[in-house]
Amino acid sequence: MLSGHTHGGQLSLFGFAPLRPLPGGRYVSGWYRDGAIALYVSRGLGVSVLPVRMGVVPEISYFEWFLNSA
Repeated sequence: MLSGHTHGGQLSLFGFAPLRPLPGGRYVSGWYRDGAIALYVSRGLGVSVLPVRMGVVPEISYFEWFLNSA
């Protein structure tokens, strides 16, 4: 499953995002494989509530799907 971006929390201190977007909960950025379906959450490019982005590298995610026709 692909999810919308969360800005990676916008502020990250040593890999920890103290401010997390609601209602994303613990899903801040990257791959999550907790359940039956893998989930990817992008960090996106911009900012949200605060006009700053520190410690979080902007990201454009690119995925390719290949269908097996055999």
